[in-house]
Amino acid sequence: MRNAKQRARRGVTSVLAMLYLVLFSCLAVGFYAAVTTAVQVSANETHGRRAMLSAESGMEFMRYIMGNVDIPHSTPPDQMWTQLCTQVKQQLDGTANIGGATITMPTGEIMNIPTITLDSSGSTLTASLIHSGQQVIVKVSGTGPDAGVSRTVQISYAQAQRASAIFDYGVASKSAISMGGNAKITGVAGALARGSVLSATTGPNPLKMTGGPSISGDFSYTNTSGTNTYGSGSIAGYTSSNSNFADHIHAGVVAPEFPTIDTSVFAPFVPSATAPAGPQVITSSNPAGTSFTNIRIKAGANPKFNANTVIRGVVYVETPNQITFNGGATIQGVIVVQNNPTGSTTTNTMKFSGNITHQGVETLDPAVFGNLTKLTGSFLLAPSFAVTMTGNSNQVGGTIVTSKLDVSGSAGATVKGTVINLEDTGVNLTGTADIIIASTGTTNYPAGVVFGTHFAPLPDTYQEAQ
Repeated sequence: MRNAKQRARRGVTSVLAMLYLVLFSCLAVGFYAAVTTAVQVSANETHGRRAMLSAESGMEFMRYIMGNVDIPHSTPPDQMWTQLCTQVKQQLDGTANIGGATITMPTGEIMNIPTITLDSSGSTLTASLIHSGQQVIVKVSGTGPDAGVSRTVQISYAQAQRASAIFDYGVASKSAISMGGNAKITGVAGALARGSVLSATTGPNPLKMTGGPSISGDFSYTNTSGTNTYGSGSIAGYTSSNSNFADHIHAGVVAPEFPTIDTSVFAPFVPSATAPAGPQVITSSNPAGTSFTNIRIKAGANPKFNANTVIRGVVYVETPNQITFNGGATIQGVIVVQNNPTGSTTTNTMKFSGNITHQGVETLDPAVFGNLTKLTGSFLLAPSFAVTMTGNSNQVGGTIVTSKLDVSGSAGATVKGTVINLEDTGVNLTGTADIIIASTGTTNYPAGVVFGTHFAPLPDTYQEAQ
C-alpha cells in the first residue's frame, strides 16, 4: 500500500506538466504574435516603398515633361507661368498617361495633373505645379497597391536657357550648303572635328559640292530623304569613293535649337534712336573719316566705309540697310542689328571686301568702354541680312549669325566661334574661300545669342513633403 508521501509526489508531477503546458502555450502565442507583427510590418514597409517608388517615378515623369518646355525668349516675365501651364497641358492632353483626359488651365497658382495609374496592382500618382515667384515647385504623390499609404516628394524648378548643341558645329544652317572650287570648312590644327557642318534645310539637297571642296569634320542633315552631291569633295578626309566616307555622313539628325538674337544689351552703348546725325550717328552713304567709336547706322543710310577704317565698340544697325566695309577695315568690337529687323536678305546686305581684321570686345580698354568689354563672344549678329565676304583673309574673333552667307574668291575667315545661318536662303562658299573654325564649343553663349527658356530642377531643394 502506497504511503502519503508517494501520493504527494504524483501531484507535483501533474503540476509540473500543467506548468510546461502553460509555458509552451504562451510561447506559441508569442511566436504567433511576433510572426504576425513581422508580416504586418513587412507589408507596411512594402506598401510604403511601393508608394515612394510611385512618387519617384512620377517625379522622373514630370522632369521629362518640364524638360520639353521651350518658352520663347521674348515672353514677358508675367506670362511665364501661363506659357508653362499651356505647354504642359499640350504635352499631356488626351494621352494615355492621364487616361485620355484633359487638364484644366489654372486660374491661380496651382496646376493639378489628373491621377495616373501606373500598373495593374493599382499603384497611382498625382502631381501638381505650384507657382512660387520665379520658380515652380513640382509636387508628386504616389500610392502602391494600398491606396491608404502614400508618399509625397517635391523639388523646385528655376528658369534657365535651354542648352543647345548648335555650338558643337562649326557651321550650322537652316539652309542648304553649297561649296565649289577648293572652298574649305575646317577646324584649326589639332581640332579638325570642329569643322563639322549641319544643314537643317527642308529642301531636297542639303549639301552640294562641286570641284574639290572639303569639310574637315562630319556632315549632318535633318532631311532623311535629302540627296547630296559630293563631286570630288572630301568630308573628314575621305572622298565619297572611300569605304570610311559614310561613317561621317549623318542623315535625319535632330536639329539643335537655333538661337534668337537679342541685341538690346548692346543698344545702351550707342546714341539713342532719336539722336541727331553726327560722328556717332551715320545717316549718309559716305560717312566722313576713317575712325569711329560706338556708332548707330540709321535705316536707309547705306554707308560705305573707306579702306583702312577703324571702328571700336558697337556698330548698331537699323533696318533696312546696305553696308559695305572696304579693304583693310579693322573692327574692334561687335556689329549688331536692331531687334525685330525689317526687310529681308534682298533689302539688307552687308559686304566685307579685302582684308578685315576683327578683335572681340574683351580687347577694348575697360576704363573707356566699361561693361561692354564683358559682352563677349560675338562678331556679327545680323538676322535678316545677306552677308558677303570677298577678297583676302579675314580674322573674326567671335560668332557670326546671318540669314544668308556668301564667301567667295580667295576670301577666308578664321572664326573664333560658330557660323550660324537662320534662314533657308543658302550658305555658299566658292573659289578658294575658307572658313576656319577656332571654336572649342560652348554652352556659355555669346552675348546677344539667346535660346528659349525651360525650367531646370534645383537638386538641393528636393524633399519629402506632407
